[in-house]
Amino acid sequence: MMKMLNQVLGLGWSDFSEETTERAKWVLIDTLFVMMSGIRHSPESQKYLKDKAVWQRDKAHPIHVPGTEAYLTEEHAAILFGTSIVCDEMDEGSQFAKGHPAAHLIPAMYIEATKHEIDGKQFLTALIIGYEIAARFAYASNMKDEMHPHGTWGIIGGAAAVALLQGKNKNEVIQTILLAASLPLATSWEAAVTGQTVRNLYTGLGNVIALYVQDFEKAGFVSSEHVLHHLWGRIMSRGSNEDLFLKKINDPLLINLNYFKLYPACRFSHSAVEAFLQLKSKDKFDVDDIESIEVETYDLSARLNHPSPQTTLAGKFSIPFLISILAHDFSLFDATRDEIFHNPSVRNLARNIQVTANQAMSEKLPEKRPARVTVYLRNGRKIVGAVDDAPSGFEMESIKRLESKHWRIADHSIDSGQWTEAILDLQNVTDVQKLLERYVWRREK
Repeated sequence: MMKMLNQVLGLGWSDFSEETTERAKWVLIDTLFVMMSGIRHSPESQKYLKDKAVWQRDKAHPIHVPGTEAYLTEEHAAILFGTSIVCDEMDEGSQFAKGHPAAHLIPAMYIEATKHEIDGKQFLTALIIGYEIAARFAYASNMKDEMHPHGTWGIIGGAAAVALLQGKNKNEVIQTILLAASLPLATSWEAAVTGQTVRNLYTGLGNVIALYVQDFEKAGFVSSEHVLHHLWGRIMSRGSNEDLFLKKINDPLLINLNYFKLYPACRFSHSAVEAFLQLKSKDKFDVDDIESIEVETYDLSARLNHPSPQTTLAGKFSIPFLISILAHDFSLFDATRDEIFHNPSVRNLARNIQVTANQAMSEKLPEKRPARVTVYLRNGRKIVGAVDDAPSGFEMESIKRLESKHWRIADHSIDSGQWTEAILDLQNVTDVQKLLERYVWRREK
């Protein structure tokens, strides 16, 4: 681990390719849009904001809430921002990390940028390095699948990014990272698949810890690599793989290989969703023609097999439910609406969709995430769709679909194209916070 940290922390702006910096800007753009959408549409986020916000900045409430005219304390902002990014299942991620690095970096970085002037190159450099440290730590540590990744290894990247923005030297940054890695939350995968929104709070609290450890390091608190081997090698995981800390390091950086979600659902479901949409576009049939559907996919995805979600969050972790929605020609972006979520026909078909793990597909992880969907029709026909990976994986050809997503979740309340254009020029910005505060939605008290 220490060799990885020394290499990554030695990187600077001149070491990054244009592809890397462009990717980092899109990660920032996507995460901010998703965060603002979550703040605006999540009932929990709305209640929390109204309870904690003031409508004029003061010393105790210095943090502007993007997409509003509200202000929060640093701690409340970290909780709201981190929680809101993940609540609608639209946040970017890394399939090597099996989780969502940016959600644990950008809220804490945004808050730090409020405290002093930070230029665009500084901000992007911290984002790229923090992302690499978090994703590579997750890749090597191989956390237990029973745990949810939110609020765990992502804290390490957030802490590293904030430490860099504060101007800490390499030794101070490393000690900050060791402290952050020693303070993960005890999370549960069951919270996600059963639709418990405490799962969203994991990320919010993770951002609080990423901020708090800065002062812990300054006060002299310490941890060690030995603690990490014990915690992450035995307790949090089934055994780490030290070789992965350095495997193909900077060839390319892992932020280059991130994914952007085009569907508001758990990433593990996206391959199955794409395979179904593929077959549906090539062969016309009506939902009443369907007898049953079989989905074969990799093992992590096959866990999303419960056909009858009881909450809207659980619905985002149910492949049978998601495919049934699409079979009925509904949009996944509308899946939380009562008339769709409780639709009897949607529910009935979901119960006739089986999801099974395919060993050969599982062996292709993490580079590929395949799925095969077979639709059996009542007339005896069967239709098959298959993909090797979910969309928006390693290339940028899906960028138009991503912009369409941003336009949709912005809900016409801000000019998404104008804001995107501004952030794509971030390397020339002298004060990041002034840029981010320029765009607000109408006040909603």
